Amino acid sequence: MATPKKDRNKLKWRFNFSTKTLIIIPIAVGINVIGGALASTLKLPVFLDMIGTILVACLAGPWIAALTGFITNIFLALVANPVFLPYAAVSILCGFVAGILAFRGAMKHILGVILLWLTITVVNTLTASIVTFFVFGGATGVNATSLLTASLVAATKEIFASVLTSAFIENLIDKGISTLIAYFIIRSIPPRFLSQYQHQFTQPLDDKDVIFDDELADAEDGHGI
Repeated sequence: MATPKKDRNKLKWRFNFSTKTLIIIPIAVGINVIGGALASTLKLPVFLDMIGTILVACLAGPWIAALTGFITNIFLALVANPVFLPYAAVSILCGFVAGILAFRGAMKHILGVILLWLTITVVNTLTASIVTFFVFGGATGVNATSLLTASLVAATKEIFASVLTSAFIENLIDKGISTLIAYFIIRSIPPRFLSQYQHQFTQPLDDKDVIFDDELADAEDGHGI
């Protein structure tokens, strides 16, 4: 019996671990690791380690994005700095939230892009600040943000508030750059490629561009894929 289209989309949202989807994970992780390692090496006031995660969130949804974030931090801990390891939970949560927002159509219009940017900024700021405060005592030394935190602590004598403030400023810039880059990448991908993924929440397609997607759906219904 054929699965209703609405229900089929819900199943894809929850369990979209197909081969095509899993293939994009190493690509996204590579983008994240290169950006994160570069920012860490140059001591930039940003991380640049979430571009690939946001991209995967748009293409494959929250679960794959969360997995991408987790793998990214494992690799960054190995190749750049072990300090990235405790922040794996932060990347998982941010990837999941980004995936939900993307599934709801965040990449269809500029207001949605802004909402995604600000939401993951707040989520990352709160969760990362907790890790920074309780695991590292307020500063990690990975990038220039630690200098801002130290300056705020010297001025206010409030460690957690200083960590929270510096993290928000950093994330506002970092997640803005990451979201914008991911947005333009998504918009530059050919519709026929997007049709292999959860393109319905990235950009609308013409009827002639969704033939392959319909064939996949028929195959799933007819052969139990």
